[in-house]
Amino acid sequence: MRRALSLPATGLLLFLLAGPALAQPTTPVPGPRDPNQPPASAPNGPQPLAHAVGDAGTGLAVVRIGPNAVPTNTILPGFSDQLPKQSAGEFGLGLASAQVNTEAFLTTERVITQASPVGFAIAGRSPQSPGTLVQTAIPDNPQPTNGGLNPPASPLDTVLEVGLLNGSVHSRWDTEKGPCVEPLANAQTEAASISVLNAIPTLPSTPELPKLPLLDGLLSNSTSLVSLPETFKAQSKVQLVDLPGGKNKAVRSTSTMQAVSVRLAGGVQIDVVSQPTLTATATGDETTSKIEYTAPVLRVSQGGKELGVLDAAHPQLDVPLLLDLVVARLQIAELTEKKASFSGPGFSGFQLGATARLLDVQLLPTDRLKIKDLPSALAQISLGEQIVRAAAPKDGVVCGTASAPKPPGGPVAAPPKQAPPLAYTNAAYNSIPLFWVGTALLLTGVIVVAAMPRGRRPARSPEA
Repeated sequence: MRRALSLPATGLLLFLLAGPALAQPTTPVPGPRDPNQPPASAPNGPQPLAHAVGDAGTGLAVVRIGPNAVPTNTILPGFSDQLPKQSAGEFGLGLASAQVNTEAFLTTERVITQASPVGFAIAGRSPQSPGTLVQTAIPDNPQPTNGGLNPPASPLDTVLEVGLLNGSVHSRWDTEKGPCVEPLANAQTEAASISVLNAIPTLPSTPELPKLPLLDGLLSNSTSLVSLPETFKAQSKVQLVDLPGGKNKAVRSTSTMQAVSVRLAGGVQIDVVSQPTLTATATGDETTSKIEYTAPVLRVSQGGKELGVLDAAHPQLDVPLLLDLVVARLQIAELTEKKASFSGPGFSGFQLGATARLLDVQLLPTDRLKIKDLPSALAQISLGEQIVRAAAPKDGVVCGTASAPKPPGGPVAAPPKQAPPLAYTNAAYNSIPLFWVGTALLLTGVIVVAAMPRGRRPARSPEA
């Protein structure tokens, strides 16, 4: 009988203990003592009406080891095959980025400018690099932050080497007009000299080697595949500009490059005749939003002899570095554009973006091998990589100020100053004394059962 009643008794005890724990909270959340004070999640004070999103990024040099060799990971099943493949490794030098996002959740993320000495990624994964200049707004920054960018000493010196590298970042924000300030977001990096892939061996000049024009450069003292001996500057900027015939603003993201010349192993010299500029202007309307790109003009020569000119009409040139065994493929522009309308919780409008490069140097292109699943080249060096994006509301950016909206239903009444202590937030607190009462009753029952006399069993007969 005791065994038969033990299981229902235990279930009844657990039900009585769990009942209060399942009860709903009974105490309301107290409001502020000042009836005019808004809740913590509501905006406080005058709020800007402007909605704008834009960013621009520029890199002095980007080295890709095994380009187009690693599939892009994605959380969506089956979507990885539709995305372009990434490089096995990427190393960047002199990176400048400017970002503006009025819809950012954190106020310090509305305007961000960065100037980084180096950056690297392995199979698309990039950690934070040290020695970066960063400036955020809000609060406003009347003056930019300037300083030298010193990349840390590492084994990457055989891949990228830089001389004097300086950076400047400036982020602005107005408490009433928001992004309607000038300048808004501006970042730039400047390098005195750059050399990429410095592990190329130097060939001595001996009379036994044939006097071929293509070997003149390899017989020099240069040991870098790509080098920029003169000043090289990258600048990224996001600003608001006037709409033609209107009082509202448009979002403009601009990436500019300034270079003098580029030298390759093998005595190849590339003179920059015209500097590239990439701009994205979003007005909120597809018909007036536009991408503007000033393609660079590069003059290529080797040993004093001109090999060709790279421009928008002639974007590619193959230059042999050692007979036909080692070939460097030079490409410019590679302009890629994307445009789309969008509708979001913050605002709806039109967005567009574009990417371009000053010069791509591909070492040992693999397209002539006719073998599947090979990287496009052994290594790829991109000089002057540019990215711009911009988004604006349908009628443009409105530069104005609005009062903070009052919370619906009015402010929550404040508790009186002499109020008693608050009650229990949840009835589950009652389970603590109830648990000890149940424990005491259970122990009492055990003692009572143990104290009760037990009946003696009859003795078995010898015949049994």
